Amino acid sequence: MGRTEKAASNVEWRKWGRDDPFYGVASWPGRQRGGADPWTANDFYALGRSDWIDFRQRWSRYGVDFGRVIEVGCGAGRLTKAMADDFAHVIGVDVSDGMLAVARSNISAANVELRLGDGLSLPVDTATADALFSAHVFQHLESLDLARMNFAEVARVLKPGGTMMVHLPVVLPPLGVPGVLQALAVRRNLSDIRAKVQRRRGAPLMRGLQYPWAWLRQELWTLGLVEVELVIFAARSNGTDHACVLARRRLEG
Repeated sequence: MGRTEKAASNVEWRKWGRDDPFYGVASWPGRQRGGADPWTANDFYALGRSDWIDFRQRWSRYGVDFGRVIEVGCGAGRLTKAMADDFAHVIGVDVSDGMLAVARSNISAANVELRLGDGLSLPVDTATADALFSAHVFQHLESLDLARMNFAEVARVLKPGGTMMVHLPVVLPPLGVPGVLQALAVRRNLSDIRAKVQRRRGAPLMRGLQYPWAWLRQELWTLGLVEVELVIFAARSNGTDHACVLARRRLEG
C-alpha cells in the first residue's frame, strides 16, 4: 500500500473542513448547514463539554496525568476547548486546515496549541506527552494498516507511564464464530469500492473502520502499550454507546 493510498482518508476530512466543519465532526440528523437545526458555535462547543465530562470520568478512574496531552484529530476543537480546563497543555493535531481555522477562531485558551498533521505521523517530539486522547477519529481511518501506523505514533509520543484514551468501534469476541472475520472483510471491500466511486464524484464521505478486539489488544501490546482496557458507556448528550480503549506506555527497565 503506497503513501498516497494510506493518506486517502484525509481527503474527505479536509472536504468537511471546507464545507461544513461542525456537521463533519458532529453528524447529528438535521444539524448540517441548511438543515432543520444547524449547529451554532455555542451548541457545538456545549456538546463537546458534555461529552468531555463523560470521557474524563472514565479516564480519571483508569488514571491520567493532566499535564501535557495530545489530541489526535481535534477537528474544529469540539472537545479541545473543554480539555483546556483540565490539562496544563493541550496540543490538538488535525489534517484539515479548515477545521483548525475554525478551532482557532473559537478557542482562546493560552494553553492550547493547534498543529497540522498528515494522518501518518504526529508533529510531536518523542516521549513528551503525559496523555493522548482521540475521539471519533480512528473509526474513519482507511485500514487497519493505517491504524497500526497511528498507534505506533501514539506509543512514540507518550512518556513511559503515560496513558492513552482512544474512542473507536470494537468488534468483541467470540471472533471464532465461523464467518465473522470473513463478513467484516467483505463489508470492508464493499466500503472501499463505494469510497472510490464517491471520491471520484467529489461527494462528502465518512468511512467506517471496525477493530477486532483480539487484533487491537495484540497490536497495542506489541507497541509497548500495556494495561489495555476497554470501557463502553452511553454519552449523556445522545445516549449513544461509546467504546474506548485505554492503555499505558510501558515503563522502561
